[in-house]
Amino acid sequence: MHVPVLRVSVLIAISLVAIACTRDPGASPSSGVGGVDLANTSWTVTSLGGVPTVGPARPTMTFAADGTVSGTAGCNQYSGKYRIDGSSISITDVASTMMMCAGPGADTEALFLKGLNSATAWRLTESGDLEIAAAVAIVAGPGVAEGPPGDAPGMELPGSSWVLTEMGGTADFAHIVPTLVFGDDGTVSGFSGCNTFRGTYTPDGHIGSLVSTKIGCPPPASTVEFDYLKALSDVSGWSLVDGRLETRGAIPMTFEPG
Repeated sequence: MHVPVLRVSVLIAISLVAIACTRDPGASPSSGVGGVDLANTSWTVTSLGGVPTVGPARPTMTFAADGTVSGTAGCNQYSGKYRIDGSSISITDVASTMMMCAGPGADTEALFLKGLNSATAWRLTESGDLEIAAAVAIVAGPGVAEGPPGDAPGMELPGSSWVLTEMGGTADFAHIVPTLVFGDDGTVSGFSGCNTFRGTYTPDGHIGSLVSTKIGCPPPASTVEFDYLKALSDVSGWSLVDGRLETRGAIPMTFEPG
C-alpha cells in the first residue's frame, strides 16, 4: 500500500517526540522542578516550625553538587546527603560534631535536625526563600549568615561521661546502669552491666577494638551486657538531641549526661 510522503514524515516526527519524552536523562541528586535545583546554593534558616530563628544560633545549609548538604545546626557543624526528585526532597545520613550547648542554640539545633531528618518537599518562593516541608517546617533565605560565636558555652565529646537510658526501644535494664566515657586520647570506656570495657572511637561516630574484663555474671546482668556491647560495636554514627547523645546502628541507643 502506498503511504503519502507527508503522512510518513508526520509519523516519524511523532516517534522522535515520544522517544525524547521517555528518555531517562540520569537526573542528578539536585534536579528539581523546571530545571531549578539546589546545587551550589547556600541558605540561612529564618524560621523553624513557623517560629523565627534569632541571632547567631541561626542554622545554615549549603547544598553541594555532589549530593551533600552541610552547615551549622545552631551549635554544632553537621553534614548529610540529600536527593531531589521534582518537588520531593530527602535528607539522610546526617551527622554532627559533639559540642553540647546551652541556651537558644541547643533548642534551635534540636528543631532544625528534626526538620532535616523528616524533609519531604521543597520549593522556592516568589521572594526567593527556600521552604522545606517537614515535621518542623524550615524556611531559609539566600546566603550564609555568621555562625555561632566560637566561645559558645558547651562541652566537647572528649572528656564527657554518659549513662544509658534507652537501647533498642527499651529503657528497662533491671536497675543496671551501663555507662560510656569518652577520653581525650580517642579511647572510650565504661561499665557494661557486669564488666568494664575499653575501646576506641572516631569523631564521625564509630566505636571499635572493644575489650572487657571477664567476670562471669548471671542474668539479667549478663543479658544487658551482651546487648550493650553488641550495640556499641555496631554504632555507625551519633548526634546530640536536646542534650542527649543518640547513636545510630543496628541497635540505636540514647544516653543522658552522667
